[in-house]
Amino acid sequence: MTTHTLRRWGAVLFAGGLCLTLSYLFYPSTAHSSLIRPCAALGLVGILMVLPGLIAYQRGQAARATVNGWIGTTLLFAGLGMLEIAHLILGAFSPSSLYDLDAYHASLWGELEFPGVICIAIGTIVLAIATRRSGFYPRLAFWALVANVTFAVADSFVVPLGDAVRTPAPNYALTALLGLAMIRVAQARGTRDGAVESLNRPDSQISVKQ
Repeated sequence: MTTHTLRRWGAVLFAGGLCLTLSYLFYPSTAHSSLIRPCAALGLVGILMVLPGLIAYQRGQAARATVNGWIGTTLLFAGLGMLEIAHLILGAFSPSSLYDLDAYHASLWGELEFPGVICIAIGTIVLAIATRRSGFYPRLAFWALVANVTFAVADSFVVPLGDAVRTPAPNYALTALLGLAMIRVAQARGTRDGAVESLNRPDSQISVKQ
């Protein structure tokens, strides 16, 4: 993956994570709220940026983390899709479909949320291991994935914690950090390539010889 492509997709992943973070910080507890349409629309934009951004994240480290990296990314991609896309589309375009949450959870898309959560948990763990082993991204990426899993576990046992911090807003803020890690790698590459190009210039070689 080229430096420009890595930087561009890093920005996409970072922006998508921030959109989802803002969406869930203000997402209403009831579909009857007037906030549900703008919050769901913002979240839908965010998830449609995060999903391809995660693919690009793995592509960046694929040469060093092939099997584990793609397994983790595939599980995470599928889990996020099952968990988020359906209810965000309904919240943005048909909030009345979410008035009866029991009926929604009994539907096909509602039933897919549980395996989606499992896929996200396993996928994040596997991707964290792949990221650590590859060494392609800075430690920020690895610790963001670890913190994501840790927070999800803590939230499942301490319900008031999740309510206080508006879960899953913190999880998506940590996901945005993966995009920041991609941008940092791209910047480091650009600096290194610029230095090499400078040394390879004819005038630079003449100066060195003198």
